[in-house]
Amino acid sequence: FPSPIEQRDDQKTNTFLDKLIWLLKGFIYPIWNRPYYREAATKPMGVALVFLLAFAVFQSVVSTATTAFNLNQFETEIQEAYLSGEIPDITIENGIATVSGTGKYSFENNRQLIAVDTTGSMLEIDTNQYSEGFLLTRDEFHLVNEDGYQVLPLIEINQTFGNPIVLDADSMTGLWSKIASVINFIVLGGGFLFFSLGRFLYLSILGLLVWGAVSISNQGFDFNRILITGIYANVPTTYLVFLLRKLGISFFGLRGIILFVIWGIVLAYIIKEDKLIEDQSVIEVG
Repeated sequence: FPSPIEQRDDQKTNTFLDKLIWLLKGFIYPIWNRPYYREAATKPMGVALVFLLAFAVFQSVVSTATTAFNLNQFETEIQEAYLSGEIPDITIENGIATVSGTGKYSFENNRQLIAVDTTGSMLEIDTNQYSEGFLLTRDEFHLVNEDGYQVLPLIEINQTFGNPIVLDADSMTGLWSKIASVINFIVLGGGFLFFSLGRFLYLSILGLLVWGAVSISNQGFDFNRILITGIYANVPTTYLVFLLRKLGISFFGLRGIILFVIWGIVLAYIIKEDKLIEDQSVIEVG
């Protein structure tokens, strides 16, 4: 026979496994299993909050992975643009800029301009034609935006950022890798806060509206049960919104509409089951 200590260890292991299995079910079962919602509503609020955090981690990791993939694609495009000569190599040394190829490069988009010209044919930005942009000449950097027109001698840029400054495929992809790492970190941390704290506040506010509607015909219905079902109803809502956006279907309020529909279906089922059990109890007592 096992000792009391071994029995307690087995019970702890079983309890941990049961909690882990329940947590993992939350990623799938809310898609179709209405009885799962009813069982979830009988558990403490802390169980639902732990799942909300776990789902937030899942969403933030997926968002970060998607962002990282897109940033990596852009890094590849940068390398290809340099190799094809679409973007010139630029060197700024001792206040003088040299550019590969013809020495001229420009990109225009509506009233925005990005230009490099060390030949002297373009010496300043035409503010009548462009409201935003920058121009790199042989010895100056011109910038125009809503704050006005600014001109910075390249010698000052060398003094601030180093001498020489080389902007080529290797340096730009290396710089982009560092920028991408920062962006990924921001997306991961910011995503977790949004999908956890932000989503909890969002569900709590909507939950008050749902609670008010449910209380009209079911007075005394516990708000915690409504919020718990909302936390799990957020799962199929998230999956469905993701699929619809992939199909090009997206508009303001889409998530809220889908969430309300799923939430309402689930609560209607829970209320119906509660009444059936209550009626059976009355019959048995009678």
